[in-house]
Amino acid sequence: MRTRMIRFFTLIAAALLMLATVTACGDEDSGAGPSGPAREYTDARGVTVDIPQNPGKIVTLAEGALDAALALGVIPVGTTSARGQTKAPAYLGAQASEIPIVATPRGPNLQQILKARPDLILVDDTTASRNSLDELAKIAPTLLVAKYAEGWEKYFKAVADVLGKPGEYTKVTGEITTEIGKVKQQVTTKQVNGRAPTASIVRWAADGPTIVGGNSMSSWVLTQVGFTRPAAQEKINSQGRSGDKVSLENLDLIDADYLFFGVLAGKEKAAEELSAARKLPGFGTLGANRSGNVFPVDGVPWTSGSGPLGVKSVLAEVAAAAG
Repeated sequence: MRTRMIRFFTLIAAALLMLATVTACGDEDSGAGPSGPAREYTDARGVTVDIPQNPGKIVTLAEGALDAALALGVIPVGTTSARGQTKAPAYLGAQASEIPIVATPRGPNLQQILKARPDLILVDDTTASRNSLDELAKIAPTLLVAKYAEGWEKYFKAVADVLGKPGEYTKVTGEITTEIGKVKQQVTTKQVNGRAPTASIVRWAADGPTIVGGNSMSSWVLTQVGFTRPAAQEKINSQGRSGDKVSLENLDLIDADYLFFGVLAGKEKAAEELSAARKLPGFGTLGANRSGNVFPVDGVPWTSGSGPLGVKSVLAEVAAAAG
C-alpha cells in the first residue's frame, strides 16, 4: 500500500511539473503573450507582436541588442556570448560579464531561456537565433528588433522604442555626437601630405586578415572623425559584418596611414597576434607598421556586431591612436 501511494504522488508531481512547463512555454499555436499591460509593435520583419508596455525581464540574443539595452540602462536576464568568446563581449565590461549566457551566435539554448522567465526576447539578423523565432515566441513575445545592415543608429532607436527609453536614447546619441567632435579635432591635426589620413580595418586570423569595408559601423566612425578609407576598401561590402579575405601573400592590400588590427578574442589577444604578424614576410614593410601606426583593437566592436557602446569603444581607441 505504501509503495502504491508513493508511486501515485510521484506521478502527480511529474504531471504538475509538465503542466508548469507547458504553461511557461505558451500554447503551441498562439505563442506566449505579455502577462501585463501590452501594446502592439511591428518588428523588422513587418510582423506585429503584442509586447509588454514596460518590459522588465528581457533576453538579448544578439550582440547589438545587448549593447543597446545596456546603453539604455537595462540589464538583460540572459544574453548571447560574443563571437570568438565564451561570455558577453569583453568591451561591455563587468556589468555584462555577470549576465547569464543563454545563447551563442550559432543559436539559442531554449531550456536556459525558459529558466530566465523573460517577458520579452530580442533577436536580430546576425545570429542563428533568427531561425528559431517561432520556438522563442512560445516562451515570450519575440521581436526581430532590427537589421544590422541598416545602421547602428536605426537599430539603437528601435531598441529604445521597444524598451520605452526615448530620453536615454537622446542622451546617449548626444554623448556620441560630442565625442565625435572632440576626436575629429585630434584627427584633423594628423594630415598626411596635406590630405586626410587613410585608415584600414582588419580582422586577423591564422590564415590571414579580412578587410572590413566602407559601410561597416567602425568605418562610419572613422569617416565621422575625419579619416578616409583606401579607395579599394571603400568598395568592400561589410553590411552583414563580412568583408574581403586577403591572403598572406597580399598583405600590401591592408596598408594605410593607420591600421586598426582586430581579433574577436579581445584586445589583449590582438596585441599577441600583432606581435606574431610582424614576423611575417610583407607585414614589416607596410607603411603603417614602419610609421608605428598599427593598433591592436577589440575585434567585436570594430569588426562584428555592436551598438552605441561599441561606437564609444571605437571612438576611444581612435582617440588613443590619434593622440
